[in-house]
Amino acid sequence: MADIVRRRTPFNGQRSATAPATCAQRHMWNLIQRQLPDASFYDVTHWARLPPHAAVPDVLTALSELVGRYESLRTAFGPGPDGTLTQRVLRSGSFETGIAVTGPGEDPRDVLRAWRRRMRQTAFDLATAPLFRAMVVVADGAAVLAAFHVSHLAADLMSLRHLAAELTRLLNARTTGRPAPPPAAFRQPVEQAEYERSPRGQALLARSRAYWRDQLAAAPATMFPSLTPGTTEPPAPDRYSAVMDSRAASLALPVLAERWRVSTSAVLLTAVATLLGRRAGLPVCTLRLLAANRFAPELRGAVANLHQEVPVTIDLTGDSVPTIARRAFAACTTAYANGLYDPDHAEELLRAAERERGTGLSLSCCFNDIRATHETRGGGPPAPAHAVRAALADTVVARHAFAEGEDFFLVVDDEEPGRLRLVLNADTRAFPPPEVHTFLHDVDRLLVELIEDAPQQTLMAGRSA
Repeated sequence: MADIVRRRTPFNGQRSATAPATCAQRHMWNLIQRQLPDASFYDVTHWARLPPHAAVPDVLTALSELVGRYESLRTAFGPGPDGTLTQRVLRSGSFETGIAVTGPGEDPRDVLRAWRRRMRQTAFDLATAPLFRAMVVVADGAAVLAAFHVSHLAADLMSLRHLAAELTRLLNARTTGRPAPPPAAFRQPVEQAEYERSPRGQALLARSRAYWRDQLAAAPATMFPSLTPGTTEPPAPDRYSAVMDSRAASLALPVLAERWRVSTSAVLLTAVATLLGRRAGLPVCTLRLLAANRFAPELRGAVANLHQEVPVTIDLTGDSVPTIARRAFAACTTAYANGLYDPDHAEELLRAAERERGTGLSLSCCFNDIRATHETRGGGPPAPAHAVRAALADTVVARHAFAEGEDFFLVVDDEEPGRLRLVLNADTRAFPPPEVHTFLHDVDRLLVELIEDAPQQTLMAGRSA
């Protein structure tokens, strides 16, 4: 394995600043505090393939420019004088960069994987900026890959995808002698905090507070009756995770999305919610979605942590799958529109709902679709049903080294072209390990059976254990 040489890369920004934290920053801070001492649990890593003939000094210069440009990457966090969370932007400083030169026959991606594992074992000090590290892999004398590793307080996955694209544009300009392209219009987190405290921002937060109140009234106490909250103190949970790589699901989703006129994410969510609802014997299913919160034009190109987790309750009554899918699509659209909220208000509403019911209320069931294009429908000719059915033979389900402190946490990705990846982490008191595997297979089979069940589109398909 290539040795990684660590060095410090300087950065300079336009200003230093101190401001209250944003709602999304406070949301993530609360999650991290619950996970301590493993603060690295919520770190995020992303990588980019670099343009041909990129030189290491050019890559480091571009990385420095990005850190200087985006204040979130050079921000520290901690309680202010009044005890509330504060963001503190540094104007200048340096960040850690690793440089690795691969040997003959060595895959640069293996170097990145090893670096990522090492970074996850080296927690950031959240009170010391920057919460950003980078790595460059060199092969045959040229920089071929670059990676970012950040605290989730500093940036979310969409931000890192934006950084990767911008790094490529900067390097393309540098290697061709063209001027560096200006960034798209974006809002810095300090200005986002100001917006949230403005009359318009307060009105938005009031609307999301009403949404939370309605969702908590509709949500079942738990999706897992064996884990009924608020009774006796349960034993410490044991987590089990499995991963499914499915070509059949990848083929089925766009066909069903086009047929039902919803997003591919809504199709998958419908399948997951249906199976969870059946398993619990409930007519509804409540999950948390991860809202990107990038509806405003000036936030689409922002580099910051903007995402928050928002509940959605899906009505599963009736036997028409397209109807349920359209309900799910509409419910998700409303949930995402209320994705920006004050986390302290949400916690207050949750406790009030529990007092009113006289029992605990668990929202520990999460659906996280991290695909870059998860809201799109299909494109091109649909796969025939027999081809989707045949692809089931290629599905692989295996144990996975994922760990998430939830009763049910499903991550959806499509990093490998032509395959859908589902990673399911579950509390074994709710899902014994064999049932984690069974549930993933059931999602796969249900999607295929829905393709074949076009004339009726009823909920006769899919049989969860």
